This record gives sequence, structure tokens and C-alpha cells, in this order.
Amino acid sequence: MEGKTVKQLIMKVICLNTSRYNKYLGLPLTVGKVYDVIEVVRIPFLPSRYDDYSGPRYKLVNDLGEVSSYGDDCVRLLTRSEEREDRLKELGI
Repeated sequence: MEGKTVKQLIMKVICLNTSRYNKYLGLPLTVGKVYDVIEVVRIPFLPSRYDDYSGPRYKLVNDLGEVSSYGDDCVRLLTRSEEREDRLKELGI
């Protein structure tokens, strides 16, 4: 595709909580803050570990500048209206 520019879509998540069941106490994330997703990792289900979480893990740069992954009990994808609001805010509109 020489000469064509492809705009990469950036997924964004918002932090929901950092202390659910005291499991995430002290996470380097800010509740309500929007983060850019670097990669979405899916953990395969294993019958021998049926209790383990097998949903998506969102890899992002946390408040300490470290790359780490978080589950959907901690962060969630932005809705289209939230993405639109975020873009307008970035543009100063």
C-alpha cells in the first residue's frame, strides 16, 4: 500500500475501580481516568483451571509509566459517546 496512509484506531479504557474486594488496593491507576490500550490479550480457557479469569486483559501504561495489563473488573472500554467526548475535549471544543 505505497502512498496510502492508514489511520490506526486507538482503543481507550476508563478505570472503574482499584479496590474491588481489596484485590487491587494500591493499583497505580486513577479511577475515572482514560488510558490508551496498547494491546488486548485474551487468556485461553483451561478446563483444569475453570475458576481462573479468561476474559480480556487490557495492556496499558499505568500512572507510574509501567506497561501492565488489567482485567475488565478494573477497566472497561469507552463507549462511542465517551470516545467522542474525549476527542472533543482533546481538540478543545
